[in-house]
Amino acid sequence: MPFFDPVHSGFYSEDRNDIPKGAVRISEELRTELIKTGLPIALNSDGIPTPVYPSEPSAAERLKSRHGVKTKEVDTACESAIISGFQSAALGTPHRYSSQLDDQLNLTGAILRGLDMPYACRDEQGVRDFRLHTAEQLRQVGDDFTLYKLQLLQRANALKQQLDLALAAGDIEAMQAITWEAAAS
Repeated sequence: MPFFDPVHSGFYSEDRNDIPKGAVRISEELRTELIKTGLPIALNSDGIPTPVYPSEPSAAERLKSRHGVKTKEVDTACESAIISGFQSAALGTPHRYSSQLDDQLNLTGAILRGLDMPYACRDEQGVRDFRLHTAEQLRQVGDDFTLYKLQLLQRANALKQQLDLALAAGDIEAMQAITWEAAAS
């Protein structure tokens, strides 16, 4: 005959286990039924193990959960925008520079080197090449990236502040309307 221990939420068998103090004897049928539900188990008011069905989250819980999801969406969109590349006219005309994390590190290294050197970018036709940059041009590319990244981080911060206000007001509709795309237009 099996036992259920509410402290450890475990099933025990007399012939295989030491039965914990406080364990409740149950039928094999009940044990099988409880396992099939896949739900957490607790003792009911009569001391009988029973499945614990999840309750519907409250409106406040749903709002808080939605706030977390929307905040993560803003963070993800911001990160995606940061690493999608940026434009700089440091060479005299607009060129596109990659900005994945390794590109950011490479740019920082090139700037710190303080020397003229070839650096990868795409021209207006999209042709990628290592074009010669002066040390000053590399600093300008770095400054342009820093400004670009700062603008994106400020945009993300403004959206997260709006999400916080919608959460405080309990306004899920306002929260739903806050998106990275809507802020860009």
